[in-house]
Amino acid sequence: MLLKLSRKAKFSKSVTKIRLPNKDKVLKPNTKCLAAGWGPTKTGGPIVDNLHVVDVEAIDLKVCQEQWDSVNFKLPANVICAGGYNTNKGTCQGDSGGPLVCNGEAVGIVSFNMWGNCDYPNVPNVYTQISKFLPWIKNVIKKKSC
Repeated sequence: MLLKLSRKAKFSKSVTKIRLPNKDKVLKPNTKCLAAGWGPTKTGGPIVDNLHVVDVEAIDLKVCQEQWDSVNFKLPANVICAGGYNTNKGTCQGDSGGPLVCNGEAVGIVSFNMWGNCDYPNVPNVYTQISKFLPWIKNVIKKKSC
């Protein structure tokens, strides 16, 4: 979803814009990224009152697919994987829709983890890859009205 504001946002120390990727590119494994969201910090935990940010590392898509295959789940197309695998850091329910930011660019959108298990299971967290939707984003932005 893209949201069109009725007026320009006022930028400040706490409100700023972030770059989108300018082309489709593969995120290299072990790239350091940040994920943000309002979800709990553990399975079944309470919703948080403050936005949480966690540092996660990108995971090779082939490794990610193999890990998800091992639990009989086929990953959809156009995803990035980061965190939640061989680590104690990742995203949880309630974080969905939040950003995955790598090298100053919003490259992903929090999508899902393993069946609501936020306690860092044996499979990576999955994000929608923004660069795969750049043509659609650019087309919507060009329109004068929605």
